[in-house]
Amino acid sequence: MIYRRRALQRRLNDLRDVLGDEAVEKLAERLNRPGKDRVAAMWEVVVMHGLSNCGSLQNEVALASMRRPDILFERDALRLTADVTAVSDEGLNNNNPYRELSQLIEAAKCKLKLPIGGVDLRIRAKHESTKRGNRTVLLLPPRGKLQEFVNQLILPQLREQMTAGASPLRIAIDEADVSLDITIDPIRSPYSSAGFATYDAPKIRDRNPLYNALKAKAEQLRGAEGTTGIIVGDGNCAALSDRSANWDEVSTEQIVAEFFRQFSSVGFVLLLCVRESRHGWSSYPPPVLQNDARLFVRDGCDARSELSTLFQAMLEHFPKPAMMPVNGAFRACEEGYDLGHHGGFSMTGSGVVRLGLREFTEIFAGLRTLQDNGAKNIEAARKLPQEPSQLQAIVLRNLRDGRLPASIEIIKTDEDDNDDWVEIRFGEIDPAIAPLR
Repeated sequence: MIYRRRALQRRLNDLRDVLGDEAVEKLAERLNRPGKDRVAAMWEVVVMHGLSNCGSLQNEVALASMRRPDILFERDALRLTADVTAVSDEGLNNNNPYRELSQLIEAAKCKLKLPIGGVDLRIRAKHESTKRGNRTVLLLPPRGKLQEFVNQLILPQLREQMTAGASPLRIAIDEADVSLDITIDPIRSPYSSAGFATYDAPKIRDRNPLYNALKAKAEQLRGAEGTTGIIVGDGNCAALSDRSANWDEVSTEQIVAEFFRQFSSVGFVLLLCVRESRHGWSSYPPPVLQNDARLFVRDGCDARSELSTLFQAMLEHFPKPAMMPVNGAFRACEEGYDLGHHGGFSMTGSGVVRLGLREFTEIFAGLRTLQDNGAKNIEAARKLPQEPSQLQAIVLRNLRDGRLPASIEIIKTDEDDNDDWVEIRFGEIDPAIAPLR
């Protein structure tokens, strides 16, 4: 996810004294369950933990309406009631299932014994105009008919071209509802690419994922006393990104302003996301990820200054981001755990090597070898041409020289890391495994 599991665990531990065991166990259960709700639970944890360090926090206190918003917070004269949610473009992605089509094409290639990757997928789109604005829709089959589309149209053409000895393989479909080009070039394996029009940019102020998320939470706050607001965490939503809007798109500011116009009971909206800052165009050093918050306060709300000060202080207690929301959302839907320092290592001379503790333990348990080079999907990686393992070569050279490990030390990291290190120091030549001198 966006934040490391260790960082989330510490915050769950801290929240037990504030929210009680039952509330924390419910949050932990949501965080352990693969799916999009993991991201929402993650934002709830970091927000409530941050606020708990800034004042008095209560969770799910019943209103007169019997609704139970996530947050009741008090500090000095400020009393606020807020709900936390996460917003994503999942609905738009479901209606434009290019990713699923790419996966099905790859699966079809595997049936035909073609190498991994080498696919270039180009999808055309239609632009629909209405009185309220425009929207872009990719010309793809409905999500539920993708498998049938691949089986009946894609696979037969691939088999026919392979029988004829064609290379690369090319498929062009240009119909009213489906229009795309597929090129499969084994020489480009294992890399694939895709191109299509942007369909997730918001173009109607009150018909987009951000507005829908705000509207869904507005009713939850009805009847609350004091300052009311909605805290929105980024779960991979284009409306929360910092990319520049085109002339036909609506901005985040316009969406929130429209929400304030239609729902006068909500006093503020806080948008939480992660920003990436690069040092020029080089890939090194890697980009720096930073927490980011944008506060919108309704005109006439007298708590603007207090809210700004509060949320700045809250943000200081957030963990360090480990990945952007787009990647965090994908990882949240996966079983198991993220990789640690797998494949990473360092050496000092030829006698000291350092590798990830998790990878070391998995090797010790027989689940992988050094030759796997830290691959996450070991079986798939072993089907590809394998690069020689430098780390294995170093260990093997020491062994052949008659040197055994003299010490093994665990190097602990902090909560913002996903793994520890193990440092192995090889000793002098041991006559037990080397010629006598």
